[in-house]
Amino acid sequence: MSVAIRKSKEIKKALNEIFHELGFHFGKRVFVKPNLCGRDPILPGENTSIEVMDALVEILLEKQCKIIIGHDKLLNSKDVIFSFDDLLKNSGFKKYNKMENVKMINLDDLERTRFKTDELTFNLPVKFLKNEVDTYINLAKIKTHMETDVSLSLKNQMGLPSPEDRVMMHKTNLEKTIAKLALYCKPDLNILEGFPAMEGNGPHHGTPIDLDIIAASRDMVELDSFLSELLGYNSKDIKHIRYASEYGVGKYYNIEKISDFKEYLVNDFKKAEKVYRFGTRLFAYPTYSCSRCISAVNLAGREFKKHPFKYWRVIWKAIFSRKKINIVFGKADNLELDKNDKFICVGNCSKGFSEVYHADCLDKCPPGVEETRKYLVKKISEK
Repeated sequence: MSVAIRKSKEIKKALNEIFHELGFHFGKRVFVKPNLCGRDPILPGENTSIEVMDALVEILLEKQCKIIIGHDKLLNSKDVIFSFDDLLKNSGFKKYNKMENVKMINLDDLERTRFKTDELTFNLPVKFLKNEVDTYINLAKIKTHMETDVSLSLKNQMGLPSPEDRVMMHKTNLEKTIAKLALYCKPDLNILEGFPAMEGNGPHHGTPIDLDIIAASRDMVELDSFLSELLGYNSKDIKHIRYASEYGVGKYYNIEKISDFKEYLVNDFKKAEKVYRFGTRLFAYPTYSCSRCISAVNLAGREFKKHPFKYWRVIWKAIFSRKKINIVFGKADNLELDKNDKFICVGNCSKGFSEVYHADCLDKCPPGVEETRKYLVKKISEK
């Protein structure tokens, strides 16, 4: 196996050079799975770059391929709905439906095949990938991730299971299920792009960084371990990459060869933390939360910032509370904090943590945005 990498603003040229170096040949029907996880307003670095997608589409059309770009709709709660059409419109990908020999499809509409693992049951569009596609390209973003350290090619496949599966992946063992997923859905080629990438508290609250890097490999473990090392991680410390290697999905890149790529090393790359801080005394721990609880807490936080006079008690507590206030959501079983702090738990997955720390919990799956806002106002404001 091998990895090809280029650093250039000439995206189409870089891609063509990578395909040539890898000796990669496309079939006539090409399926591309991008990363479109951002919610309006979308930050630079959240979603697959339009410029990269444009270059790839142009190359494939020149090769007379028929292109299918597929994605799932984002997870919804009862009062915040993100339709597939909203996803296309907000991401800028809607334009591809107007191009000849290119179409966008909602993966959630495809027939599913069930696969049972020790952790959960996957419902995957494998018949589509086997019968209606000649080449599957996994087009992933180079991003940090507060829950999994990085979001690269292995993590990008998390858009393939059904919505119910995606929720359960967070409820069981997220990093093991990301790795197990790769046993059932294997791309023919994986591409990582950083136009821009995201550092800091990704995948939704990080900072864009212009890496201008494109890298590709047939092996997801090889590619993700290679890029992780370039960003300053020890790739064997990243759980889902390590699990994927142990399950036989692929092999680690030969770390001794990383020194041959000095020009691609990213100095002072900001890694994701495990906590958001609001003011000086209020902290939020997403742990292994799915996007529904993250969205509910995040939208409540936006409301507090937007109307500081209306929520002056919340703002005051965030700055001057005598006790540190911790908002915990997601599967937080392994989170260890000072029991003398104040705890506010949101969502069914944090129920176990709330029992250990004797904290109140908004025990819903998912909690609504409005009820989350009211719950946080009440709990943060009280003595």
